[in-house]
Amino acid sequence: MALAAIATAAAAPASATIILVDASSIQGDNVLFNVGTQTGTTVNGFTQGGTTVAFTGSTVGGGNIIRASGGQAQVEGALNGATPNPNDTLALSGLNFSLVGGNTFNDLEFNVFGGGATSATFVLTDDEGVVFNFVQALGNGSNFFGFQGIDGQTIASVSLSFNGTGVGDVRQIRLRESAPAGAVPEPASWAMMLMGFGLAGYGLRNRRRTATVLA
Repeated sequence: MALAAIATAAAAPASATIILVDASSIQGDNVLFNVGTQTGTTVNGFTQGGTTVAFTGSTVGGGNIIRASGGQAQVEGALNGATPNPNDTLALSGLNFSLVGGNTFNDLEFNVFGGGATSATFVLTDDEGVVFNFVQALGNGSNFFGFQGIDGQTIASVSLSFNGTGVGDVRQIRLRESAPAGAVPEPASWAMMLMGFGLAGYGLRNRRRTATVLA
């Protein structure tokens, strides 16, 4: 009976969710853009472990061409040819990213920087397709945000959208990849393991008792 109770508890689903946390609490890998300047509908960053992070986005009045510069660890809009300054970029109205290959991550931090947007909507999708929405106010300069999957939850993709005149860029992106599938037993697997250990122990005790009686 005791063994059955333990197995049932281990198999019960946890209250998994994605929550907004203090960005300073995130201990993830920096996403780096170390392949030179990229411009296109998709740009790629890389975790310190070598996993590719694919970014797509949109700009205010400028379509879906975005830009990433090597060494700056930031994603911004394409160059703005309508201004006399050749380094001016279009403001970002949205940005989306996920790990290539279907991998997921547990912890996430990023800095929404500059621009005139006063609010942002963050949509995080977990590994089972469940969507979590967060609406946050933006101030001038840096705006750091952190998210975390708890009780076994992992993040599969992130979508950011900004109101009004958009933002200058998204920078200082850090994330911590989740363990590969199968590395940690699922609750049901733990339950089967516990039952197996219990049955093995019961059989061993019976064999010892039989041996003692025969002796």
